[in-house]
Amino acid sequence: MTNKLRIALDCRISEAKQGVGTALMVLAKTLSASDIANQDYTFIVHEHMRTWLAPYISGPCRLVGISESSSSRVRKYLRQVPLLRRLYRQVRRRIYGEDRIPVSDGYVEQNEFDLVHFPTPTGYLTKIPTIYQPWDLQHVHYPEFFGQEEVERREKQYRAFCNQAAYVCVQAEWTKEDVRKQYDIPEERICVIPWGSVLDAYSPVGSEHLSRAKEKYALPGQFFYYPAVTWRHKNHIVILRALRFLKERGVRPDVYFTGMTTEHKVMLDRAASELGVLPQLHYLGFVHPEDLQAMYFLSTALIFPSKFEGFGLPILEAFWARTAVISSTATTLPEVAKDGALYFDPDSPQELARQMQSVWENPTMRQSLIEKGTMILSSYSMRKTVEAFQELYERAVEHHMRRD
Repeated sequence: MTNKLRIALDCRISEAKQGVGTALMVLAKTLSASDIANQDYTFIVHEHMRTWLAPYISGPCRLVGISESSSSRVRKYLRQVPLLRRLYRQVRRRIYGEDRIPVSDGYVEQNEFDLVHFPTPTGYLTKIPTIYQPWDLQHVHYPEFFGQEEVERREKQYRAFCNQAAYVCVQAEWTKEDVRKQYDIPEERICVIPWGSVLDAYSPVGSEHLSRAKEKYALPGQFFYYPAVTWRHKNHIVILRALRFLKERGVRPDVYFTGMTTEHKVMLDRAASELGVLPQLHYLGFVHPEDLQAMYFLSTALIFPSKFEGFGLPILEAFWARTAVISSTATTLPEVAKDGALYFDPDSPQELARQMQSVWENPTMRQSLIEKGTMILSSYSMRKTVEAFQELYERAVEHHMRRD
């Protein structure tokens, strides 16, 4: 292939601070540092979010901001108000029938891109060949964590975008098998490309910043850490229940949480109060990237109790920061962490309490986990991730040309 490929990466997400947003940042930074000669990349974002990716765009990459339509702004607002969202969907269904699958606004066609990469579950229908990344199919396994309309929307759109794609890309073998089974996608059209640590997008913090962060958040000498939005599947509740078991044994560690809080936190606070562990919990919300690194570096261990993950980026972040990991056995997590973590059943606070106590009281065990995690991290690399995508871009375009 002699002509330079023009790749569009459509990153029009609504929230940049969550996991997918930071994953896209490190993808942009690593692609920008690539010295590939036969590919150009255009990152497409909402106009009001240009400052999110702009610092990471250079070299073969460029950034385009597209203004949201008035209907898009209305839908975005309605998604935040459940009652209005339901009324809006009822009106749409009465006018148009069933909810329609999004179609391209014409930008990628007008600019004659060779390929569109959807690195998030958001996509649209287009005649241009695509690569689609659903990340996970949690709505299939835990529909109770979503409203019925959200499950129906995801199911319809994910299936359509997977069927449209030249290749469906996932981050783990577990997810590959799940997509193959749920959507009957041929195995040869599903590619596994693991991510690297998203902390590679940031400059490492020094000892001075660690000291400032410790003072800023009044961090104790030892504490556990969990960075996650308080969605139900993130399973914060099992940590609270484990703390109750530890308290009965005379062990009272503090746990610090970062990430957005949702309405589910009301239930978590009520449960923590009933369990008598509320004073041990600290919710910091979204924190600056430098403070995020500091939390990893200073913590005794990362606890990752999630019930469902398409990959598990915080595990690699902990390995990167040389922090011990305690992980649930759910879905992809043992595949990602291998023997670099202590494991527990995500529905067993007793098991989690035992692992927390082991790490809390045994520095030798912590050091062993850190050394194993460091070795495992060496097999993950954003450079390898980008090289795999670059090869996949060429395969997708070549496949499309042969088919035509």
